[in-house]
Amino acid sequence: MTRRLRSLYRAIGPQRLLALLISFLAISLILFTGLFTSQVSLRAGQTSTRDIYAPRREVNQPLYEALRQQAARSVKPVYVTDQTAPTQMQQKIAKIFTAVTQLQAALPANASASATQAAWTEQVAISLPQADIVQIVKLNASDLGNLQRLAIAVAGHVLAQANYQPAQITAERDALALGVESLGLPQAADTYFLTAVERASATPNMHVSTSETARAVQQALASVPQPIIEQGQLIVASGQKVTQSDIALLRQYGLLHGQSNWPAAAGALLMALGGLGALIAYVYRFFRQGMGDERHLYLLLSVFVGELLLARITLIVSPDLIPLAAMTVLVAMLYDARVGLGMAVLIALLLQAAFGIDPHAGVVLVAQAFVGALAVQRLSDRSQLLRAVLYIAGMGLAANGVLLLAGAPYAPTPGFWGQMGWIVVNAALSVAIPLAVAPLFENSFGVLTSLRLLELSAPDQPLLRRLLLEAPGTYYHSLIVSNLTGAGCDAIGAQSLLARVGAFYHDIGKLRRPYFFIDNQTDMENPHDKLSPMLSTLVITAHVKDGLEMAKEYRLPTELWQFIGEHHGTTLVQYFFQKAVDQHPETPPREEDFRYEGPKPQSRETAVLMLADTCEAAVRAMRGRTTQGVEATVRRLVHERLADGQLDQSDLTLRDLDLISKAFVRVLGAVHHTRVEYPEGLEDLLRRQR
Repeated sequence: MTRRLRSLYRAIGPQRLLALLISFLAISLILFTGLFTSQVSLRAGQTSTRDIYAPRREVNQPLYEALRQQAARSVKPVYVTDQTAPTQMQQKIAKIFTAVTQLQAALPANASASATQAAWTEQVAISLPQADIVQIVKLNASDLGNLQRLAIAVAGHVLAQANYQPAQITAERDALALGVESLGLPQAADTYFLTAVERASATPNMHVSTSETARAVQQALASVPQPIIEQGQLIVASGQKVTQSDIALLRQYGLLHGQSNWPAAAGALLMALGGLGALIAYVYRFFRQGMGDERHLYLLLSVFVGELLLARITLIVSPDLIPLAAMTVLVAMLYDARVGLGMAVLIALLLQAAFGIDPHAGVVLVAQAFVGALAVQRLSDRSQLLRAVLYIAGMGLAANGVLLLAGAPYAPTPGFWGQMGWIVVNAALSVAIPLAVAPLFENSFGVLTSLRLLELSAPDQPLLRRLLLEAPGTYYHSLIVSNLTGAGCDAIGAQSLLARVGAFYHDIGKLRRPYFFIDNQTDMENPHDKLSPMLSTLVITAHVKDGLEMAKEYRLPTELWQFIGEHHGTTLVQYFFQKAVDQHPETPPREEDFRYEGPKPQSRETAVLMLADTCEAAVRAMRGRTTQGVEATVRRLVHERLADGQLDQSDLTLRDLDLISKAFVRVLGAVHHTRVEYPEGLEDLLRRQR
């Protein structure tokens, strides 16, 4: 286990581990503010000196328990029919008649009436007048048997007519007695005796069912609705005398002074750990660069913690004001919409868990975040930001309205227009905040945004202005290559804006010696005619190194350095290599001496630039260009770069290369189209008329 921890520590690194630890502590502290608020010192019977509001949405547990107890007490016992009641009565009746028979056998024939009554009271235990006892004892076995059968019949008849509970045993006895009296027996003694037998043997034919009663109690408990306390709801008013239930509610929220709430603290720590772990896993899955480059990891952690803190602050005003879309807009501008959306969902879950925001508001916030990310995913001009505000506001208003219609009457709720107002303000903040903080993140973490790329593509940028004035041919070449590269990246779903701007600057190294490149040679002698092929190769290949030095000098973003350093890869300077071979056929030169130092393109964008740079130069040099000829040249050059291994590290697929080739042919066909030849003298006439 220790060895695995050490391996994990080495893989993460101390700096990243420190950043993760700081982020974990920051997230935990923010979540603590939702689970722990300022505590009060109150006891039952005291008067509150201030209003106390619910810090989060929860069930009112004291009231809920009281309602459940009331519901349980209101459930009456459930009685079921006792099928054994007739048998029990028969046994009791038989026992009485058996006692009478035994008494007859035990009494002497000349026993006195008083002795008979005394023996009766001891053995039979049924209260009867002395005269009736003497008559019953004198009955023969046949008469007693008839009376016993009659008693059983009466009991069975009465039990079949009604249900008797233990509390109704008196009524059962009376009914049995009436049943005997209704028979009209010839002897009063028989009637009194059977009436007494029925009363003594009376048995209830219904009893309480423990299981059915428990089931009824559970149904009653389940039907009790949970009383919900909304976040911000007043739970104790100023000047109100505090009751015991109020104290229980304050204890539930952890608002009593000196109260420790370790479960809530543990929950906050676990939520922070789970949220941070989910963030790292998501970023690693959809933006692995964020795990490989420390700058990106630090930036994403800062954005995540900052958005959570901003949400906590705006939550004080209204949950509808939480600018969750601001984070997705910023991350979409910096990286990718998928990363921003994943982070937004994580924050929405944390807000729901820690601060108990209304799920209604959570759905609206996530919907706004989704639209905001898509609105700026391919940012090409600043007007898109204004449209993003409209999209975010429109989605928020629509989502809020739909939810209200789905869960409430058509008429607006009392807070309807206030919610709509906060949603509009939220949309404005969701774009204003990224605009304000984007430069800060660019400078602090060295991350390139779409807005910064747009600024770098402006013609008045110092390096581009120098290219135009000092190397106009290279400038023109860079413009066409930029269009080619953008079209190729659009065809395969790569970052076209970054590739376009990278193409603008890929040849800035030619500014050191512009006239050594044929793009800038007009009406002048080619200086390479006086140089050896080896020296010419050194001059040509040096423009890559010179370009990187100028990029550092002019503080271009490091993302653009890759386009400068990789746009030739390790390709062969074919013209001068062949010239060297022709000059020294007996000792052919080494190819390694005539290749660029590289590296080979490491991304799809720089690989597309390499292909665009090669194809533009070749097609421009063609004579008698036709669409078929351009397509054949493009596909041949793409195949040569593939066969030379220049694209091995770029992750381009064969399908990507086919789409790129088609995009190149379309653009090059439009740029290098054939012109109609004017009749002699017409061109001068048209020129004079301009």
